Amino acid sequence: MDEKKFEFIIHATDEKFLARLIQSLEALVVPAGFRAEVQPVTGEEKYFAYDAAMKNSDAKFKIYLDERAIVTDENFLFELLKIFQDKKICAVGTSGAIELSTHGVSLTSAKRAPKNFYGEAQIADGFFFATQYDLPWRHDLFKDNFFGGQAQCVEFIRAGGKIFIGGDWIRFDEKNLALDVDTHKKFLDEYSKDLFPLVSVVIPTFNRPKFFKEALESALNQTYRNVEIFISDNSTDDATEKFIETCSDARIKYFRHKNFTAHDNWNFARDYDNPAAEFVNWLMDDDIFYPPKIERMVEIYRTNPDVSLITSKRNIMDADGKILGHHKVPFKATTKISGEEVGRILFSNFENFIGEPTTVLIRKRFLRDGDLCWHANERGFFNLVDTSTWLQLLSKGNLFFIDEPLSCYRLHANIATDWPYTAPLNAIQWAKMIKSAWEKKIFLKTEKDVRQSILKWFNFVGFRGLQHPLDDNYRGKEVETLEKYFVTMARALSNGYKIELPPVEYSAQDAIKKIY
Repeated sequence: MDEKKFEFIIHATDEKFLARLIQSLEALVVPAGFRAEVQPVTGEEKYFAYDAAMKNSDAKFKIYLDERAIVTDENFLFELLKIFQDKKICAVGTSGAIELSTHGVSLTSAKRAPKNFYGEAQIADGFFFATQYDLPWRHDLFKDNFFGGQAQCVEFIRAGGKIFIGGDWIRFDEKNLALDVDTHKKFLDEYSKDLFPLVSVVIPTFNRPKFFKEALESALNQTYRNVEIFISDNSTDDATEKFIETCSDARIKYFRHKNFTAHDNWNFARDYDNPAAEFVNWLMDDDIFYPPKIERMVEIYRTNPDVSLITSKRNIMDADGKILGHHKVPFKATTKISGEEVGRILFSNFENFIGEPTTVLIRKRFLRDGDLCWHANERGFFNLVDTSTWLQLLSKGNLFFIDEPLSCYRLHANIATDWPYTAPLNAIQWAKMIKSAWEKKIFLKTEKDVRQSILKWFNFVGFRGLQHPLDDNYRGKEVETLEKYFVTMARALSNGYKIELPPVEYSAQDAIKKIY
């Protein structure tokens, strides 16, 4: 290897462009003691030609140039050598992405290196690509597309090296670079685990093999590749298990617990915590994700460090998958809103417009001790585990709402919202969350705040919690508990807003057995 030699490797397809580039190279000032050579290469497969030229050259420093480029800084070799004094830097470009967006295209990434950027990056564009080490080009995957240049950057990173963006050394006559769908897919399939954070998708399931199959397929078909899927199944039959046996996707982690109760299964699922995963998204076994959901939401987290909760518009479908409409939200466009304001809205209307567990992608570091909800005692049959979790996240930062359906909620027979104990439990849990918010002085900070929230609790959820079970001739312990809560919440209005709630008693397990 000649450590005093530069080799300019140019994939030549147009004589006019090649002659213009070589003319600009002739004006270069070569550092004393060094020499430079130009090696034009031909052939339809650009990266095969690059690889052959690399092997044919004994130069330590190789500079791969697009023929449409023109060198504009005659002294750039001096700066290049200065950068390469850091032996961890494997490749240098003149433009690129500081961080590649989740869609996987450097040229349109949100965090593109600005003009005159000087520093480390994740991707250097292939129009100018200088290296001080040789690494085989992935011509087995890429023939002639900018994804081959992106791939080379990731290969160097895999090898433990760094990518750097240097000076403004060239001018490039851009052409319309068409996005090749197949090549794009190959790049994401091969390198997503190297570039993007892991997302855990958690699916608790029970006796819904048809719906579950659709839910699982929607998770597997995400455009975002770096996901794992954790499934906890307490079905009484083996239909779901037999379906899983036909799935060969290594991303699936399946556990069957046929003797688990409903809350055992839920708690087993919520206890799953892969330390390698930065995000978690619950997927109820009767709901579905739309393909871009996780990709879009991960990207928003990465570009909005002040955001602690991301949600979106969500569709409603029937048992047959027919779209019935979408849930109403208090937003008219994609927007970012303060967590404090959203929390105050929730304690004013008691409507979970943020969405069901399926809707929200959670950044795990914002959770309380890695767990859902505000308190450790909110386990088992805590009906509003989603709303309690959203409040926990909103206390840490802002909400980002995407005005586009990215998931779908299914209405069907035996849905949990129609179970007789659901309404009283919802009212009970909202009262507990009012107490928590008031004591923590989060969202409800003044006596006026808590008074208005308690009065609205009576109007919006309290009486509904009694009416629904009575209409269903259900007189479980949850109803008795709610009656006690009415007394306690009324007293709080006149005793300095001290909310002393009795423990919750449940008949829910017996109710579920009757339903199933």
